[in-house]
Amino acid sequence: MKIKNILILPIMLLLFNNIIAQEGPIIKEKSWYVPDYVKTQFAGNIGLFSVGAGYQLFDKVLYSELLYGFVPKSASKAENIHLITIKNTFPIYRKKIGENLTITPIAGVATTLDIGTTTFTTLPSLYPDGYYVPTAFHFTFFGGVMVHKDFKKSKTFKGVDFYAELGTVETYLWYAIATKEVNLIDVFSTSIGVNFYF
Repeated sequence: MKIKNILILPIMLLLFNNIIAQEGPIIKEKSWYVPDYVKTQFAGNIGLFSVGAGYQLFDKVLYSELLYGFVPKSASKAENIHLITIKNTFPIYRKKIGENLTITPIAGVATTLDIGTTTFTTLPSLYPDGYYVPTAFHFTFFGGVMVHKDFKKSKTFKGVDFYAELGTVETYLWYAIATKEVNLIDVFSTSIGVNFYF
């Protein structure tokens, strides 16, 4: 699947939303399928770089996102890696720290599918049954902090989130718990990202 095909949907939804917002003085409620924000993230076990769109659900109790992640050959040391992720983030509580700023501790889980050629969802026939577990799916657990800023007068974006997270993949965590060769501190990695609301 080509990268440009994956990115078309978020771009089209962003453009569609901007067209609705410019129709005149009457504010129309957007359609349910139009995302609340677009996201870009660096690192975090879902790609060296990832982009996508998200929704604030259940009165902002859950942030749910669909993301495309990419790891170039130069970073993977093998081949380009393409990832599709569903990321779910739960704000723990919100604390206002200024007129337009809110700080929020967050926690969540992401499910990632590696759509490349070096992983598998079912065991290839060349291996005996039970020899390996599927390698294409992974779960990432994370926690962090997010700072939200409202833009009162902006015509483009209503607000922006800046966030930093610390997380790990379930297999890394298992190896750290089950073996002495891997230290618990070594299985965690950091990520940073931005959400733009429209």
